[in-house]
Amino acid sequence: MIKAVTFDFWNTIATVPQGAMTEARQRAIAAALQGNEIEVEADLLLEGLREVGLDWERAWAEGRHLPPREAAAALVRALGVEGAAREMVAEAFLGAGRGVPLELAPGIHACLAELRERGARLGIVCDVGFSGGELLRELLDAEGLLGHFDGWGFSDEVGHYKPAPQIFEAALAALAAEPSAAMHVGDLRRTDVVGASALGMRTVRYRGINLEGDSEGGEEAEFVLDNHDDLPDVVDLLNRD
Repeated sequence: MIKAVTFDFWNTIATVPQGAMTEARQRAIAAALQGNEIEVEADLLLEGLREVGLDWERAWAEGRHLPPREAAAALVRALGVEGAAREMVAEAFLGAGRGVPLELAPGIHACLAELRERGARLGIVCDVGFSGGELLRELLDAEGLLGHFDGWGFSDEVGHYKPAPQIFEAALAALAAEPSAAMHVGDLRRTDVVGASALGMRTVRYRGINLEGDSEGGEEAEFVLDNHDDLPDVVDLLNRD
């Protein structure tokens, strides 16, 4: 029996327009600098954001956890900010995601509600970039989705990226579910499918936002869906086996 279903966050529950997070961070940091009467060239700020973004991508690909606050500290150093303004600029960087509206995956509201009606406990397993789990929960709450979830594993709070077992185990512990009675839904083979499968979870790859996924990322999921509307039927199918 499938007693718990965990979801990836980005490109599974929601997305944002391409480049929107970088633009929001640029605006937030520029405002923080101006508020502290600090002058930083716009090109230097853009280059700093680009470098921390590349650092994160390398760390994520290697499975080497890069905490958001560590990235913020590196950016502040690169900009040459000193004194009390350092914390303000770092907070502007970390909190900028609050100003970017989520674009929810089609059908996600109804899917989550239907799964809960079937008695499934729901969780999130998410590799965060620079918007941490606390901020992402705020965004979910604003969209009326947070109440559907009973637990989660966000990488900044667990200290591991997928496909490491620890991040899945954190969510499953919160859901009081064994891997064999749980299913994970995500858009990437290398992280979502490989990590969940290795732990003994059932797997679904969702293509509704990220159609291509990562074709060279590893094993394919048991089920590949383009619509969240089909997910409750998958749970019913597994529970009849």
